[in-house]
Amino acid sequence: MMKIFSTIISAALLVVLIGQSAYAAAEKVSAQDYAYNSTCMNHLRSHIKRELQAAVTYLAMGAWANHYSVQRPGLANFFFDSASEEREHGLKLLGYLRMRGHNELDILPSSLEPLNGKYEWENSLSALRQALKMEKDVTESIKKIIDYCADAEDHQLADYLTGDFMEEQLKGQRNVAGLANTLQGVLRKQPRLGEWIFDNNLSKSMAV
Repeated sequence: MMKIFSTIISAALLVVLIGQSAYAAAEKVSAQDYAYNSTCMNHLRSHIKRELQAAVTYLAMGAWANHYSVQRPGLANFFFDSASEEREHGLKLLGYLRMRGHNELDILPSSLEPLNGKYEWENSLSALRQALKMEKDVTESIKKIIDYCADAEDHQLADYLTGDFMEEQLKGQRNVAGLANTLQGVLRKQPRLGEWIFDNNLSKSMAV
């Protein structure tokens, strides 16, 4: 009886081991859907790097504006908030890539320095102008991905970017442009105190 029992146990263990070996040798199940387009996903992966690069640049801008020799706390907070938004965009897009089955791990910029390796700006207006150019470049990058993926019939990605990202991106771009124009107007009226007045008003508006 014990021999029969031992034989049954041994056979069961053999079946389990064979099953585990077959499972280990099998390819992993892919999450890629029928509309998956690797070129579209690679474009999106490159865009994630752009978002993260923008986040690092905004951090550098915030650190500059917060320096005791510059002392623009309103602008510093604006730039730090913008850095958080860009980082959040990158994380959301990374989550989307994984949801669609894209498993490449290379999503960080080759350099984590701010754009152009710049850590200082002449004044608040020059910093806002670079921020606006950066926002426009991000907008253009999103638009190109939407156009390409629509033509490649990856409509899910095109719709996702159009619905979830483009409107928010355009609002952010409009906000930076508005700040730059407001600062220019204040500087025309108050050349010496214009930056301080602008930054003070910006601090108050962000505190609401």
